[in-house]
Amino acid sequence: MSDTTLDTPTTFDPRAFRDVMGHYPTGVVVVTAMVDDAPVGMVVGTFSSVSLEPPLVSFMPMTTSSTYPKLRAADRVCISVFAHDQLQACRTLASKDPQKFDKVDWTLSEAGAPMISGAVAHIHGRIDREVEAGDHYITLVAVDDIAVNRPVTPLLFFQGGYGGFSATGLSAHVDESLISAVRVAEAARPQLDRLARQFGCTAAALVQISAVDQTIGATSYGGDSDADERIGVRVPLLPPLGEAAVAWSPDQVDRWVSRIFPQDEQVIAGYREAADRVRAQGYAISRVDHDPEGYAALGEALGEYAHGELTPARDRAVRMTIAGAGHFFGGTVNESDTSIDLASVVVPVFAPGAEEPTNSGLVLRLCHLPSGVGPATVMEWVRALQEAASEVSQTLATSAHKDYTRYAAAGLRGA
Repeated sequence: MSDTTLDTPTTFDPRAFRDVMGHYPTGVVVVTAMVDDAPVGMVVGTFSSVSLEPPLVSFMPMTTSSTYPKLRAADRVCISVFAHDQLQACRTLASKDPQKFDKVDWTLSEAGAPMISGAVAHIHGRIDREVEAGDHYITLVAVDDIAVNRPVTPLLFFQGGYGGFSATGLSAHVDESLISAVRVAEAARPQLDRLARQFGCTAAALVQISAVDQTIGATSYGGDSDADERIGVRVPLLPPLGEAAVAWSPDQVDRWVSRIFPQDEQVIAGYREAADRVRAQGYAISRVDHDPEGYAALGEALGEYAHGELTPARDRAVRMTIAGAGHFFGGTVNESDTSIDLASVVVPVFAPGAEEPTNSGLVLRLCHLPSGVGPATVMEWVRALQEAASEVSQTLATSAHKDYTRYAAAGLRGA
């Protein structure tokens, strides 16, 4: 038996500890109670099931928490499991705002504890006991009742960012090569976090996983943007989508336009021109200022595509909707433009070490951007994205070199 105890001093950097533990995703919950007729709550990422007989769950608050002593004194608590689209509610309840419960929807349980509306599940119980463990408590909650309120995917915390998980995305295809692909996307994490904070938007890294598909490999959220970019969803490399992913490779452009449905030489020529324009200007945009309803229909079609398993009839309908969305893509921003509404801005991350700019299989994307902006603002977004993409390319050549080499060797980038 080892002589190591909790009092044994560590020899590694605490930041390394957080980084390694950050490679394990956790769900996000809020533990709530009524204390002196006022709601109190604590957002934690340490919730876990402990025992079936008797039914016990646990969470681990910090010993320095000012909220936990209030929860400890309550007769009953409720644990609400956040859904993937409840990032804003999570942020609000994690804040120190004394009026935070006025800014989220909640109701009282039969036992008198706040239940967050729209949560995946509610677990009702009593704090049974606690064990002091370093700078945290391990708090056991005896479960009195439990219910699934909304059967959707939960909010996850992973490597410093929040997101959801697509059960029909990477989970259906996990292998070493796909893990390398997602690790390549995670190499952009610092840049995504910076961009999301800087512009109050959603920043994502999309990585190619086959000749016909990309996937969302990493996301970060800033401002009030919703956490609706699920890790692992399929995004088709099907015109008009994916210009920035293919424009720097003639072979990929050839394969890209070959997927146009139905085949039409005039349409194919138009998409080749769009790819040339994206390559010349260094970025791709999608504009919604002239047809927001049409763009919403495209989003619904992409949602169906991401879930897969379409019937032949639905597959044809989805592809026709995508094919009819060409007017949103392939454009540019002119100095004379006013009140611009963009759905996205995308730039490529170039393969490290190439003599000429070459697609790496990775692109960076901003969306949920402010509307009604001028061309100078758009170009500020583009320059910031391009700077971030250059930094990520350097990362692929250095600290992420091994992951990128495995990814490139697997042939997933379609080069």
